[in-house]
Amino acid sequence: MMDTPTIAAYYREHDPMKRKALLEEAIQAGDDPQGNAIRKEIWEIRYHGTSENGSGSPADGYLGLWMALEFNRDAARKLFGIKGARKEIMKHLDKLKFRELAEKGSEYEELLYRECCHLVKLYIELCEKDRNYNTVLCGIMNMSSDKSKAKLQKDIFETAVALPPSIKMEEELGIITRAAREMYEVHFPGEGGLA
Repeated sequence: MMDTPTIAAYYREHDPMKRKALLEEAIQAGDDPQGNAIRKEIWEIRYHGTSENGSGSPADGYLGLWMALEFNRDAARKLFGIKGARKEIMKHLDKLKFRELAEKGSEYEELLYRECCHLVKLYIELCEKDRNYNTVLCGIMNMSSDKSKAKLQKDIFETAVALPPSIKMEEELGIITRAAREMYEVHFPGEGGLA
């Protein structure tokens, strides 16, 4: 089924409350009632809790999962690192009900995948806009756009493609690996993708 303009906007929007408003608008319009019910369920799981930045805005559990993945990228090289990484990442996956949602059927799995694509796209765009991410020497010098792009490619590869097999979580994190590959190709077409 093709996205309505409202749902297309929902997947482009980064602000949790604006996403919720778009989703409620789509629900009110009566378009794709089953799909929107699943999106609402995923939204409520993803944005459960309050952000620690004091803004009162919802915390993004998917971004929290991505940060846990990034934090554990070198786990395979540390003593007891794999076991600790697996435990921490599984805690996030369980909190976000990844397995539980995927087991509910193909429509749930597809919408969970689309939410993972949204996460990767959000991460890419946040990194591109972050002045600290795109600098060297403690923020003194800006990186060239080529170096910044190479850094982003390396970070996404190490976090979403290389980490899962290194900690024996290819199956559990397969949906994120697939989303990372697709979103990188969409964002940087013709750049060779993630190896």
